Amino acid sequence: MSHAPLVTVLITTYNQENYIGQAIDSVLAQKTDFPFEVYISEDCGSDGTRAILQEYARRFPDIIRLNLRSENVGISRNWYEGLCAARSQFVCTLEGDDWWLDDHKLQKQVDFLRAHPDYLAVSHTLRLTDDAGNTYGCLPEDNRILGQDATMDLFLKGVTYSCTACLVRNFFDRNDRAMYEYVTANRSIADFALCMLYLDRGRVFVMDQALSAYRVAGSDPEHKNYNATQSALKKYQDFLDVVNASRRYWQGKYPFAKCLCAGSFYPFIDRIKYGQLGPFVRLMGRMPLSAKVLFPFYFAGRCCQLVFQKLTGGKQP
Repeated sequence: MSHAPLVTVLITTYNQENYIGQAIDSVLAQKTDFPFEVYISEDCGSDGTRAILQEYARRFPDIIRLNLRSENVGISRNWYEGLCAARSQFVCTLEGDDWWLDDHKLQKQVDFLRAHPDYLAVSHTLRLTDDAGNTYGCLPEDNRILGQDATMDLFLKGVTYSCTACLVRNFFDRNDRAMYEYVTANRSIADFALCMLYLDRGRVFVMDQALSAYRVAGSDPEHKNYNATQSALKKYQDFLDVVNASRRYWQGKYPFAKCLCAGSFYPFIDRIKYGQLGPFVRLMGRMPLSAKVLFPFYFAGRCCQLVFQKLTGGKQP
């Protein structure tokens, strides 16, 4: 590159040979008034992903940097170490089986942060899409943050935003061991920790635009993402691990009882409908006492809220 990149696009990938090309192409198609680099961190997969990456790097040596791992380290460490390797003012991420829908995505997000120096990050909605091209709406869908700020208070009540959709000012420091251990505390989930770090450090705006697609589990047997390969119980256990790591890291700065209840609500209903309620309840036993006491009241209140919304056409009570 003739000029230092303003943005580092981090693409993380593992066994995604059927999808990685679409992800990279959607980044290379970006139309910007600034230079950007693409840093791709491949987590020692066993399929043909690595060969595809090497071919892209050969074709675009001034834009693409590769990190080809010699051992598999898991989603969280691969992601966070990639963020720390960014050498630009702004960083954004893309998972190797997703892709960007708008060729001005980077420009729109950079323009926002240029115009709003008091913001740390800007996110947007994701269009849920399967391998067959079917769509299932967009997330997040809560009007309290769409076109507005995400807040810590709402996040800890279960109103989440996508940090994978964020363009964030680069504050990542590989020498901050406490932060490194926090983000990588669970091998498979870093989203929760990163969302909290962003909200703690500054303001986060959520654009009400679907600028990228999130590939949900589809019919392709080679689709190997976290949601497709892990059981409901494993995903819930990972959620508890991440929240417990957050409780340790923040040392009483933020409350987590409502967050734990919110994260348990729909999985609890699913286990009632589809089985394995007993093992799920035993996992809930790992929650702190405050969350255990709150959950029955939270569950009853959320059920009443959902009934009210259904009867009133989706209006908030």
